[in-house]
Amino acid sequence: MDDDLAGTLALTRRRLLVGSAVLAAGWAAGCGSGDSGAEPTTTTGAAPDLNGDPFTLGVASGDPLTDAVVIWTRLAPEPLALDGLGGMPDRPVEVSWEVATDPDFTDIAFDGTASAEPAYAHSVHVDVTGLQAGTEYHYRFRVGAATSPAGRTRTLPDGSPDRFGLAVVNCQWYETGSYAAYRHLQDEDVDLVLHLGDYIYEFAGTGEGERSTLPTNDVTTLSDYRLRYASYKLDADLSAAHARLPFMLTWDDHEVANNYMGDQLPGDASAGAGQTRKAVAYQAWWEHLPVRVGPPQGSELVVYQHVDLGDLARLYLLDERQYSDVPPCRGSDTAEGDFGDCAERSAERTRLGPDQEDWFAEAIASSTATWDLVGNPVVLGGIDGGNDADGPAYYLDTWDGFPTARGRLIDELAKADNPVVLTGDYHAGMVIDVHQRPFDAGSPLVAPEFMAPPISSPLFAADITERTPQVQQQLNGHGYLTVDVERERLTVAFRVLDDVSDPDSAIQTAATYEVVAGSPKAASR
Repeated sequence: MDDDLAGTLALTRRRLLVGSAVLAAGWAAGCGSGDSGAEPTTTTGAAPDLNGDPFTLGVASGDPLTDAVVIWTRLAPEPLALDGLGGMPDRPVEVSWEVATDPDFTDIAFDGTASAEPAYAHSVHVDVTGLQAGTEYHYRFRVGAATSPAGRTRTLPDGSPDRFGLAVVNCQWYETGSYAAYRHLQDEDVDLVLHLGDYIYEFAGTGEGERSTLPTNDVTTLSDYRLRYASYKLDADLSAAHARLPFMLTWDDHEVANNYMGDQLPGDASAGAGQTRKAVAYQAWWEHLPVRVGPPQGSELVVYQHVDLGDLARLYLLDERQYSDVPPCRGSDTAEGDFGDCAERSAERTRLGPDQEDWFAEAIASSTATWDLVGNPVVLGGIDGGNDADGPAYYLDTWDGFPTARGRLIDELAKADNPVVLTGDYHAGMVIDVHQRPFDAGSPLVAPEFMAPPISSPLFAADITERTPQVQQQLNGHGYLTVDVERERLTVAFRVLDDVSDPDSAIQTAATYEVVAGSPKAASR
């Protein structure tokens, strides 16, 4: 590519699009601005002498809108440096970025500079605005003479699109399987990837073998979390998927700690310990992902959101950990590891928190889209993993531990014309009928729920269908969902690997379901 020619062709357009990438107030560091003449928030110097390629962690895009998208990178010439700082100097570094309409970067639509700040591990989030709806763009970054891999992204459609393609992913424990699913995902006809949580796992890494991560201790500090994210993002298939497709992300528990709820960590009832762990975990999550929100304020970061896909669908992402009460029965002799049952289960407790509940009720009530698609990190429609001898047993950190709050959410879904629930967390694929009263097949059917299989985490293969009549099918495999959204129907395919241990594994469509607009029933196809 001739860079001088590209610059000449794009110069007039760039100067006309003044202010195209100015970021929201509060993004003081790690973010960029366009050719607006705006003063940078910090002073950056010339590119430092770096010990290697600064773009080892790749590039990514996310949180697309009709006229904007966030592009991301993090500078880390030594990504596995044990201090979690990636081998970068303790000063801001200027990063230039370009967004083009073509993969050869001959038509540069936008460019600018961003400050990569040491306080945020030299991560960069640029919210590029002024884009065209439903349009493909290409982007890259530069530091000194080093150029990043190129990424491809796409804005959301406006108006009345005929179709939109989604992929749904979750649960990608690095040590327990390959990311072959991400290799196949790059070839799917989808416009956006929904990640429903467990992007990392916080357990101690082995530090050895082909599928190993650092640190070798349980992840608890900011440097620990940074090192763990870097270990994951070095995977070539995950990196390529991020470079190929825009992501929207929420979190589940392992981004902080297994089964944490609200400010409480399992085994530690002190709110202070939970808040301290959340603060560093949320910061590392923000630093490593292409999200539009600013950095967390202590242990708080609002990640729930909704976007419109024209008038075809409204898409919601929920946060089901940060604002939650502690599950019932924790510490009871009738439940171990938040699995079991006790009388306390029916007591009032919140899962979403009052603000998020109000937000969701208002957002779904105001939707005029054909479909309302709810990104829901943990199973909603109910799972009974018990047996006839011992009675029911529920996963109490899912919605089964919050039946009154679940009832309120289902009541809101029932007001929508075509709600569809997209779920993660469980380490299996499932199709579940969400009834007004879960486990009561005689109560009204409100929505279908499609649970995405895990990318690589160990399967929960025990058959729960006998005690859970609302489950139409359980699919024990690794992979992801594709969701083809059309005006009259929605089609969900369970894409499942032959062998998650094989990075070259083939993938098959294990099941396909269709939902017809106007009916809450998922039908096998």
